[in-house]
Amino acid sequence: MIISEQWLRDWVKVDLTAQEIADCLTNAGLEVDAVEAISAPIDKLLVGKVLTVTKHPDADRLNLTTVDVGEQVLDIVCGAANVREGLLVAVAMVGAKLPNGLKIKKAKVRGVESHGMLCSASELGLEEESSGLIELDEDAEVGQRVDEYLQLDDHLIDIDLTPNRGDCLSVQGVARELKVLADGQYHPLDISPVESSLDQQVSIQLEADSLCPSYLGRIVKGVDQAATTPLWMQERLRRSGVRPISAIVDITNYVMLELGQPMHAFDLNKLDGGITVRLATEGEQFTLLDDSSASLTADTLVIADSAGPIAIAGVMGGADSAIGEGTQDIVLEAAHFTRKAVAGTARRYGLHTESSQRFERGVDPLLPAMAIERATELILEICGGQAGLTARQQCESGLPIKPPVKLRLDRLVSLLGMPLEQADVSSILARIADDVAINEGEWSVVPPSYRFDIEREADLVEEVARVKGYDSIPTAMPRIAPRSQTASESSIGTRQVRQSLVARDYREAITYSFIDAKSQSLFDDETPVKLANPLAENMSVMRTSLVPGLMNALQFNVNRQRERVRFFEIGASYHHDGAQYREVQRLAGVLCGPSKPAQWGVSGTQNVDFYDVKSDLQAVLSLTGHTKPIIFELGTRVALHPGQQAKIVRATSGELINGKVAANGAAQDAVEIGWLGRLHPSLEKHYGVSNVFAFELVLDNALDAEKPVFTPISRFPSIKRDLSVIVDEAVAVSALSFAVGQALGKVLTRVDVFDVYRGDGVGDDSKSVSLSFELRHTDRTMTDDEAEKLMGKAHSVLESEFGARLRS
Repeated sequence: MIISEQWLRDWVKVDLTAQEIADCLTNAGLEVDAVEAISAPIDKLLVGKVLTVTKHPDADRLNLTTVDVGEQVLDIVCGAANVREGLLVAVAMVGAKLPNGLKIKKAKVRGVESHGMLCSASELGLEEESSGLIELDEDAEVGQRVDEYLQLDDHLIDIDLTPNRGDCLSVQGVARELKVLADGQYHPLDISPVESSLDQQVSIQLEADSLCPSYLGRIVKGVDQAATTPLWMQERLRRSGVRPISAIVDITNYVMLELGQPMHAFDLNKLDGGITVRLATEGEQFTLLDDSSASLTADTLVIADSAGPIAIAGVMGGADSAIGEGTQDIVLEAAHFTRKAVAGTARRYGLHTESSQRFERGVDPLLPAMAIERATELILEICGGQAGLTARQQCESGLPIKPPVKLRLDRLVSLLGMPLEQADVSSILARIADDVAINEGEWSVVPPSYRFDIEREADLVEEVARVKGYDSIPTAMPRIAPRSQTASESSIGTRQVRQSLVARDYREAITYSFIDAKSQSLFDDETPVKLANPLAENMSVMRTSLVPGLMNALQFNVNRQRERVRFFEIGASYHHDGAQYREVQRLAGVLCGPSKPAQWGVSGTQNVDFYDVKSDLQAVLSLTGHTKPIIFELGTRVALHPGQQAKIVRATSGELINGKVAANGAAQDAVEIGWLGRLHPSLEKHYGVSNVFAFELVLDNALDAEKPVFTPISRFPSIKRDLSVIVDEAVAVSALSFAVGQALGKVLTRVDVFDVYRGDGVGDDSKSVSLSFELRHTDRTMTDDEAEKLMGKAHSVLESEFGARLRS
């Protein structure tokens, strides 16, 4: 909201400069973005009257003029198309310096001397562009300084309002605020009812009175559509950021800026019957003022005649009923539309108007009656015509009700943390509202009709703090009892996880929780949580996995010639849980490029592979100290390479043997904690990358820890034995280790796979696996016979479970 300082001072008298007004508003929560001066004082710029106009003898587009500037008559050459005898203009005399930097000198134009220049609005810094001379009104005095006449000693105050203060989207609203904050002298307009000269009124019907509880309309006949908007009104509109269009449109815009009530004017002769306020029919077509077409939804409130919609309520009028060059009779509209009726409507149709901005935040329900009288008065004054009777339809039950709000002195003092005198609080509340009563330290305040933001006691506490001054509230540190966080032995912290991955040359990334549905569907077929009001098309759903966001970061870096990328992220994913929603904390990572940075000691480049990623995850999972096996099963995720992926599960029974376990029968008694693998070739092509690996863990499942238990070191020697068996190619080598460990129990302290052979003597679909065993008792020395029996048991288990046979 941009407000002219001079216009504001017509409403409220305060002993403050423009910058002090801005500071006062900002300190009270109405943040002022900028204060800009209209123009510096311009010397030798006077009001002149064109006496004569003749053609230049040597130039078709130039005129020779004589201009009276009070004490002298000047000969000036002018090329403006609108110069004419009797015109009052701004004359820059020799020696004047204009706001655009042009300095006026005596000059010869095609052989004729020119003693000054006739100025346009753009040359005075009032407009970006202008097509002719600025035409001053008849009240301008010849010889008067133009900057004084146009009140160029003015400042524009740009206020960035919060959504709850829609009452300040007008000069009247800001003036009321200054009255409260600076205890200024408030001078509202004296708006009297305009006497009707026509016994005619428009028919109004409210079919949606819960959305439009009050609607006023007034016929004005015989208006002069060609009338010129007065210069003072044009200037106030320009300085408020509104482009002057035509007299009637300018007047409705002016009243909106002045009072805060949006208005609209229809061409009476284009209406078919009376006016009806109703909800649109689904799919109903409507042509807007900007000539765009809209297909209306059933929840859109419209103003209609017998033929169809003529305006979207509170947003924009229609082209079919718009005022044009031939308009003589009009219908003025002023209505109260509820915030619910207009909220989201403009955005739904791709519109943003001054009207919708105000109605969405709340407009005073008492304003329509004032606004229609003010607009009628200005139209009759500027455009002439005859005013009819004001038609009003109102539903009292639909109008906002302002119940009294209680404020307790002890509660006020408690929340603000400062002593307050009862008389001071009463004075502040009296400035805010007219209806204030006090009884034994408790005030009862009926909020003004325009203050939609005052609903409860806390709102009145805020009002007192604003008026008193936030800077007057003493600063006090909160009393916080010192306490230390208890270290948990049942889980490891994310800080340890971060340190582990950073030590393995990863970099932590933070990506958006909002992603686009297409990227999400590439990695997961789960239905994501959709946002009701997304920030953008590519941020329309909540992520169910962290990997899509990390892949966007990896792609961004690869496209900028980063060959080696290793990212991880710890964050939440979001899921449907029946009618509710559920957050899951996850650890995810993506990596590509060389497994190690380039160095002189290693020849060639080896890209990262499946086992590099597996090693990184094993390092993280080893922090938990779990003795239950971590099992890497063959995965089936469609987003990953079918031959280079694994599902990670933790067995809930069994023991860890030399850190190696496998997905055999134990996988049925396990909890899934994550996955890893290489991206599917089709996804790598989609992202324009190659050899990319990813992983993801569910932290609640992955990071629960076991308390360490002391196990004494055996004082007895171990026995080592080897066993070579032939098994099918599909059998996982780690499955053999896990099965043997389950069978032999605690006496098996270590098992290693030291050889895998494929080739002659073992068959096409088979392989030879050689295992090394370390056997030991904790309470006595193991004998060779016991060792042989144990090896026989191991062979039997492998034979029965995997069909293994001894290799000769």
